Amino acid sequence: MAFVDGTISGHCKKMEEDAVLEGGKNRPDSASNSPDLNETRIINIARQSVATEESSLSDAFVAAEKRASEITQRIEALDSSCSSHLGHDLVEGAFRSALARDDHALVAACSHEMQARAQLNSFKKRNNIHESAKYPEDRLFHFSLLILFIALETGVNAFFYEGSAGLLGGAFVALTVSVVNMGIATFLGALFQFTNLVNIKHKLIGYGALVGFLVAGLVLNLFFSTFRVQYQLLQLEVAQQNLQEPTITMMVAAAQNAAIDALSVFLLHFPAIDFMSFMLFFVGFGCSVIAFWKGYTYDDKHPGYGHIDRVHKSAETKLSKLKSVAFESASASVHLMANEIEQLRGAVVAEQRNASALKSQVQGSHGSFMANMNKIQGELNLVLETYRGSNRAIRATTAPKYFDVLPAVNPADDGLNSCNSLILRIDEVSAKAKSLADTRVTTLGDRLQAIRMKIHDLVQQEFQSYLKSVNDRAEIDIRSSGQVSE
Repeated sequence: MAFVDGTISGHCKKMEEDAVLEGGKNRPDSASNSPDLNETRIINIARQSVATEESSLSDAFVAAEKRASEITQRIEALDSSCSSHLGHDLVEGAFRSALARDDHALVAACSHEMQARAQLNSFKKRNNIHESAKYPEDRLFHFSLLILFIALETGVNAFFYEGSAGLLGGAFVALTVSVVNMGIATFLGALFQFTNLVNIKHKLIGYGALVGFLVAGLVLNLFFSTFRVQYQLLQLEVAQQNLQEPTITMMVAAAQNAAIDALSVFLLHFPAIDFMSFMLFFVGFGCSVIAFWKGYTYDDKHPGYGHIDRVHKSAETKLSKLKSVAFESASASVHLMANEIEQLRGAVVAEQRNASALKSQVQGSHGSFMANMNKIQGELNLVLETYRGSNRAIRATTAPKYFDVLPAVNPADDGLNSCNSLILRIDEVSAKAKSLADTRVTTLGDRLQAIRMKIHDLVQQEFQSYLKSVNDRAEIDIRSSGQVSE
């Protein structure tokens, strides 16, 4: 810790009091040749302060010597790094190396995308398709609306089928009717998509589904309507026989009668139904049409086209992401190299400043040491003069001769030689730093500018050339694997 003003001079008051006491007893003896205990105590305090300052100066010089060695080592390392960066064109190598890390995955993704695209184009060509695939992005949401219609139809039909079991019993029958009705219509609507394909067999399937829907929609909804009439009669029979619910035999008989009435339409005999059953028929048939349309639009109108399109889009998205990753990785590698050179140039300049700062620090440490030596000696002189002056004024005998001489506590070695030697060492380091800066900073700046200009060429030309190479290798992989698009 540096010497603090007042550490010694703060004893003046106490020393003055001790001088009065000692002078009143005519002490120290006139023949004494050495300081008394009071002076010895304050002189030892001064010498301890001097020793502390010497130790601090020595530690500062050792630390400065160590820093000078570290700066020298860093300068040598920087010189080696500069030679490496300036002696080799590593930019293109770093760019290509970064691309090579994703090379295998990129070629595989490109091969997959090309095969998926070929299958998509083949399907479009074979089926004379010229527009893009259109299908719901969220199939669950698409069919959730169908579930909503089933719930609505069930709620409406529950009133139509209400019997002795109340709305709950009617709702169970209505739910069964709705699921069967709309389930069949949805399935047939999906088959109706085959009408959009070129193959005649597919078209027959599609138109057959349409005919089937019309027949099924008519028959099923007539059956559900006539079944309602039979269900109401069945409920009356249950009530007359005092039963809790109809038996299976009774339900089968009611269903058979309803089926006979429904099929009689093909004999040009429309079954006799009441107004509520008539409403039930139109509600059911309307829901069948909605379900048929939902089945038809659950995917693209060309069967299989939506699936192939989704496979291709997935492959295309994956390829695009891998291209972006490869591009960003390669760009980052060359930008990293540019940043390294910029940091290298900054480090060269910084080491020159570090050497200059270290020299100033050493000079400042020695200057502080000398200033503190003068302060210690000055405060010691002040305290001793105060003590001796007060002692002389009090005593009756002659003061000792040593009172006329003030002891010196300054060290024999003031550290100047060590300081000069260290400064010479630092000057050598500073000269190396300056030489490195003079020879490298401008060259590094030119190199940095060249790299930044080259980055544009690499991004615009080299990367596009790389993508073409990936495409060519993907084609080779497809040919070698013997995979042929259908």
